[in-house]
Amino acid sequence: MDPREYLMEMQRVTARKPFLTDSPDVYLEPKSLNQFFTQAIYTKLRGNAYVGYEYDEGFTPQGKTVQIEVLKDITPGSSCKAAFRLAIERSLNTAGFQIKATAPHQIGICIVGMEPRETPSTLAGIMVEAYLRNSTIKKTFFIRYGTGHPRGLAAAIRLSAELLVSQIASRGSAGRDTDDLASGSIVRLERKK
Repeated sequence: MDPREYLMEMQRVTARKPFLTDSPDVYLEPKSLNQFFTQAIYTKLRGNAYVGYEYDEGFTPQGKTVQIEVLKDITPGSSCKAAFRLAIERSLNTAGFQIKATAPHQIGICIVGMEPRETPSTLAGIMVEAYLRNSTIKKTFFIRYGTGHPRGLAAAIRLSAELLVSQIASRGSAGRDTDDLASGSIVRLERKK
């Protein structure tokens, strides 16, 4: 790859633009908006279509217990909810978190979009809006991101859950840079035309 092409690609992946003016979802998938996040959150989200859009009020995890406060699926047929619940529970357990209904760390998830099969322009995958809240310090992290996978929808759901759990784990790591939001690993996989 030409070094200039590489630099241009890196600039696209690391760009931090406002969601409402940058995201193609605003005009291509307007039905996915305002179903979970509010307009006030959308105005604060920054990022790009490659790694997702996020807004952090200063969320910091304390301890290893979490609760899944909300899990919604607004896609036609709501066919991903059970699979996502299983995937998020397994990902949390694998990362060493214990699920407790009274935990101060609350996770809210809404599956706002789904591509059940690979198309000429994208892989099978889901679009998620989620928050991570520490109710003790009353700080929340919001993120909207998509995941796709060449092995199909089930693999994309697992990847999506793992990426969300990585957001909690990365914030709990000692000595981490506050700007390192692990979003470099969140990828919306699309086929190049």
